[in-house]
Amino acid sequence: MKVDFIFDFASPNAYFCHKLIPIIENRTDVSFNYIPCLLGGIFKLSGNQPPFMAFADIPNKNAYQMIEIERFVKQHELTKYQFNSNFPINTVQIQRGSIAAQELNVFDQYLNVVITAMWEDNKNLNDLDILKATLNENNMDVEAIFNIVNSQECKDKLIANTSAAVERGAFGVPTFFLDDQIFFGKDHLYQLEEYINSNQK
Repeated sequence: MKVDFIFDFASPNAYFCHKLIPIIENRTDVSFNYIPCLLGGIFKLSGNQPPFMAFADIPNKNAYQMIEIERFVKQHELTKYQFNSNFPINTVQIQRGSIAAQELNVFDQYLNVVITAMWEDNKNLNDLDILKATLNENNMDVEAIFNIVNSQECKDKLIANTSAAVERGAFGVPTFFLDDQIFFGKDHLYQLEEYINSNQK
């Protein structure tokens, strides 16, 4: 049994899910398949908006979202998390890098390096030089990664991943697909786990 994870580094909620996924994998003996997509593309294709735009005129809701994040961080002891002061970050190059890392079989390393830089170390990954330096500092082959990143095949793959996610029902990140079921958001991970358990009996 494998869960598809529609993923973009741009989302702090994707970070939160990533931190909990190993726990779910250990409890359920399933694996998660990270599918790099472009969150902005998902919003555009699905007619959705990021919360800070959608709720711009509802200050109480935006304030509540920050309270909810604080509770989640405390509940799961995610003490290294800090909101990136450069948010929102354009992740086109980063997401193409994810695809390159998958092709080079170094995705797990790339994932942990970039997500740590983004949501723990407050690095401005909008800056391509900072992104490359971060990868280099962690012994990643920057040249090999960006040879793929700059290829048309990689660009097309990210577009195809994003379109396919919306066709399956995605409207944001984090989204999970298992069988014909869709689960959205960190607050519905428990429903995903319940579904996994009920289908393993």
